[in-house]
Amino acid sequence: MVTPESGDDNAPTRRIDPAAPATPASRTGPTVRTGPGAGATRWVTRVFRPGGGRRDGVDATRVAEPGAGPTRVAGPAADRTSVLPGGSSASAPATAKAPRRTLGDAGTSGPAPWWRTLLGPLVDWLSRLLTRVVVGPAGDLDYAVPAELRRRYQVLGHIGAGGEAVVYRAHPTGEPERELALKVYRPGHDINRELLDRLRARGTASPHTPAVQGYGTAASSWGEDLAWEAQEFFALGSLRSVIDEAPLEDERARAVVAAVAECLHHWQDELQHNHTDVKPENLLVRSLDPPVVALTDFGGAVRATMSRVYGGLAITEDYAAPEVVEGRREAPAAWWSLGVMVHELVTGRRPARGGNWLTARNTEVDISAITDERWRLLARGLLAPTPSARWGHDEVAQWLAGERPQIRTVRRLRPIEFAGTSHDDPPSLAFDLLDRSDTGALWLRSHWPQLRTWLDREVNDYTFDRAYLTGLEHDPERVHVAISALAARYVPGMPPRYRGHEISADGLLALATGQASRHALVREAVESGAVGLGAQHWCPHPECRSGGSGRCALLERVQHEVPLLMRRVGETVDRLVGSGPDAPRRPAAHETDAVWAQAVELVLVPEKASEHRSLLRRQSWHPTQRSAAPHAPWWAEQRRTALRDGSGVDALATRGAMLTALVLLPEAVRVGGVVSARERADGRARRQDRWASLAGSARERWAGAKERLATAKQRRVEAATVPTRPDVPVEPGAYGNHGEQQAPDTTRTRREQERAQRRVDRTMSQIQRAMSAGKCRRFAYPAALLGLVDGLGRSLRPADGFYPESEFVTSAYTGLLDASNGAVLGWLSEVTGSVTGLLPGSMGASWWWPVLLAVVLVVLGRTAGSKRPATRARRRLAAFRLALAGSLLMVVVLLSTGLVALGSGVLIPLDGLLG
Repeated sequence: MVTPESGDDNAPTRRIDPAAPATPASRTGPTVRTGPGAGATRWVTRVFRPGGGRRDGVDATRVAEPGAGPTRVAGPAADRTSVLPGGSSASAPATAKAPRRTLGDAGTSGPAPWWRTLLGPLVDWLSRLLTRVVVGPAGDLDYAVPAELRRRYQVLGHIGAGGEAVVYRAHPTGEPERELALKVYRPGHDINRELLDRLRARGTASPHTPAVQGYGTAASSWGEDLAWEAQEFFALGSLRSVIDEAPLEDERARAVVAAVAECLHHWQDELQHNHTDVKPENLLVRSLDPPVVALTDFGGAVRATMSRVYGGLAITEDYAAPEVVEGRREAPAAWWSLGVMVHELVTGRRPARGGNWLTARNTEVDISAITDERWRLLARGLLAPTPSARWGHDEVAQWLAGERPQIRTVRRLRPIEFAGTSHDDPPSLAFDLLDRSDTGALWLRSHWPQLRTWLDREVNDYTFDRAYLTGLEHDPERVHVAISALAARYVPGMPPRYRGHEISADGLLALATGQASRHALVREAVESGAVGLGAQHWCPHPECRSGGSGRCALLERVQHEVPLLMRRVGETVDRLVGSGPDAPRRPAAHETDAVWAQAVELVLVPEKASEHRSLLRRQSWHPTQRSAAPHAPWWAEQRRTALRDGSGVDALATRGAMLTALVLLPEAVRVGGVVSARERADGRARRQDRWASLAGSARERWAGAKERLATAKQRRVEAATVPTRPDVPVEPGAYGNHGEQQAPDTTRTRREQERAQRRVDRTMSQIQRAMSAGKCRRFAYPAALLGLVDGLGRSLRPADGFYPESEFVTSAYTGLLDASNGAVLGWLSEVTGSVTGLLPGSMGASWWWPVLLAVVLVVLGRTAGSKRPATRARRRLAAFRLALAGSLLMVVVLLSTGLVALGSGVLIPLDGLLG
């Protein structure tokens, strides 16, 4: 059996002859020793992939009966191989639907187990979920093609895949006769909307461009917006299949050259579009006799040939012109690619290219393998290293007509020497200076006058600002900025670099989020303006290319916004430093460099602001990340400003406050600790003074009460004793004839009557109060409800803290924690917590304590408001008083947690509903 060789994407396809029919004895492969876990693995496979194979290990392949006619083989999307009868041998291979599987179809003829029938949909969904997680979205056709496209198009099979996209063969739903190529881009890549809009606006079809059926974006199963385009399907494939037959006959090779030349001329002359990746895989064959090709923008997707990207331009090195390293999208680059194809058509291989890109720009290509003198002339004209000397459509047309166009010559400049290397033009020098930045900086410090003279007299190029060179006389440290300026002018196709590090949008983000030692470089690149020079390089972002300028909008934003943000941060820090005894100290140099890097990251990735806000919030409530920083008043003010919505006109102030809070966070922790300790000491002193005052007042009241009690007792004794005087006779009257014996009894009776009247009055008063005792339910029932919610919050809140997922719940919970740590509520929480801490067995911190208290309040409220005659007024009045005391106790219990448990009882279930 012939096995394909991996590693060469351009290797020609090798035909594999079908193997001889297997005999029944040979259908079973050789015995293979399996590991001890093979049984369990096979059981799991049978559960999650039922029907994938029989228990005896033979593949579940169904073979049609003899004489059933031609067969149709299921496409790659089928779950298992099925050879089905029917079909036409003259038609293109069709993708047959795989037979519907059930969980009971495991290769046996018996009925499916009841548990597989019952749990079948769940197990099938779980297996698809595992496939999606392990293999990824592109591993399954259903996930690779968005659902919106699957509704619009019927996907027939897979054509190819590359670094940017995956191409499928499909047809519109309900129109099976219209086959097309459906290209689905990978996340992060976009379609060439400018070109597609231009093709759609033309209206008339051209044989050299594929017909565009549709394009746009669609949401994937992962929630990402994927770009897609549907174009004409070419059944004959690409020009690669023709070139693989090289060397070709002279007449056929001339026809292929003429077809490619006409296609390139159409794109450059009529469409005004210079294709950056011309190669046989991108030239689709419309017809073979005569040859007609169409240039597509599929890039490396059809045959998975790898293309490299220079400044956002996808190229293939074997067919790319030397000047593409400069990022120049000019017409001569495509004709160089035709020259490589000419060499391949005549000799069967591509020309050898030695050295690097710099040497290739000034070195003639070896075409000695071409023996025919006329073909050698064509190859030499097309493979001229200098773009201005390279042949174009007119010269190729003359050559096809039998003429002999002249080989162009260009004036060569006097070279300039740099570190032992001669450079004939500014692009090669700029590339070398950029590539060897440290050596280039040493050379440019002393040779900048020579370079300026060379640009003035030899190159005659006055588009480069000479101030970058002349400024080195007074400020030699800006030599790296001068190198960046040379690179931005002469090699914009290269990724921008500064001091040897890439400062493209992705490179700058990697530096800002990488090691702390690189943060000073990020700051220097922004402060010196090197990032702005980097924005002049060709940008790979589709949104930047669609603008037409080719400049990187992200780098321009960094160069514009980061200095403004850091100026705002510097002003705020200067104002806070030295503003009082609790003022922060000035940040160190490395801390300032770090905040510069954070500012760059914030501009490049605006979503980072939510992470910074979350970090600032966690300083108040997170069990492991909370700190004393919120106790520093100046830091709390900056945090309040940073937590505002920064999408309005005050976005600069919001982000500036955010960066200030981040850079001063260590100082805020230190100052906040001092302030917190001072506040605790002051609170302790206030509590001691208050306790002493309360104790003294209680002693005074107790002494007064004892004095009043003694006075009352003395009065009662005096009242019970009747004074008698012997010199005063007792007259009859109110006491009768024996008044001296009857007066005490009459006084005692009167007092008893008064006491009885007071008891009656007291009882009537109790009855009147008991009639309104039911009003306690107005506060007892709400207190009971709050107690139930508080108990729910205590039981649901995790021991390590609550981390909500909903944004609304997060903001509400953060505000609750900030309030609980405030001055008033924090003091109340500390006092009430001390009271509940006196309860035995940590009962005050348990979840059932507020629940039990709530139940008691409900019972007391029902007792106080009872209208049954059997309920005595005294009991209802006692229930009223106990309900009042229980409500006050419930307030103490709620305040003991700073209302955090109460809020958790509401927010945790709400987060479960919203999150």
